[in-house]
Amino acid sequence: MATTITEPPRGEDHRHDEDLIAPKAPNPWLAKYGRVIYGALGLAFFLTLWWWVVDSGSVSDLYLSTPQDTVRAFIDGLADGTLRSEVLPSVQRALLGFVIALVTGISLGIFVGSFQIFQRLAEPVLLFFRNLSLLALLPVFVVFLGIGEESKVAIVVWACFWPIFINAVGAVGGVERLLINAARTLGAGRGYIFTRVVLPAAIPAIFPGIRLAAANAFTALVAAELVGGAHGIGIYINNAALRYQTPQMYAGILALGLIGILVNGVMTVAEWRLTSWQRGLTNKS
Repeated sequence: MATTITEPPRGEDHRHDEDLIAPKAPNPWLAKYGRVIYGALGLAFFLTLWWWVVDSGSVSDLYLSTPQDTVRAFIDGLADGTLRSEVLPSVQRALLGFVIALVTGISLGIFVGSFQIFQRLAEPVLLFFRNLSLLALLPVFVVFLGIGEESKVAIVVWACFWPIFINAVGAVGGVERLLINAARTLGAGRGYIFTRVVLPAAIPAIFPGIRLAAANAFTALVAAELVGGAHGIGIYINNAALRYQTPQMYAGILALGLIGILVNGVMTVAEWRLTSWQRGLTNKS
């Protein structure tokens, strides 16, 4: 009896071969340096567009200086000390206010987040203050503390405190009960559970608030310095604007942007180091 060989449908073996073909591996050089390349291209496009807007006359150089004039004013301000002497007081105020907010925000946030009843009591207060504009409170700080250093630092503390505090409350309150119960089952005490279980599990959720607070520090500080004072980057920018020194004004803004990039880099490194244990749990080997 003859055996009949059934041929597979046309195209089926071709599809089977395609399934066996592995996806094309990404370019390792592009995967490593792609972010830098795309960032450089984006920056070059932005600077070119900025230069063209001013050079073409679309915007008068009385209101917007060219990139080269801005960079020149920035370098000259650092060289002769006019800009450098204004940046240092602002950095000191922002750093002091941020540290105070960091200590108090994390401490109070952990305390409130550890007790459900305190979370419920604090909820309406958090909803009120998280939506309250800082600009509306500037006159209040001036009335109580004047236009000296105290009011400027207090404004920074206020702007930085709430993101840290709110994230800390949510982070501690959101720790998995399974972790706490497992530690208790193994005989761990409250102190051990708090320092070795609750805090490490809460740190990754607290850091977004810390990074937001670091960004808020200089935003709030510039607003506070515009109210009054003798020295500061906000005062430098305001004085340059009043005198129509456009390159100097944008040089001050450039200084603020560079400081913001530096602060964000420091926060990123700190977060990377403090949450390295979590990457070991989430990353696939």
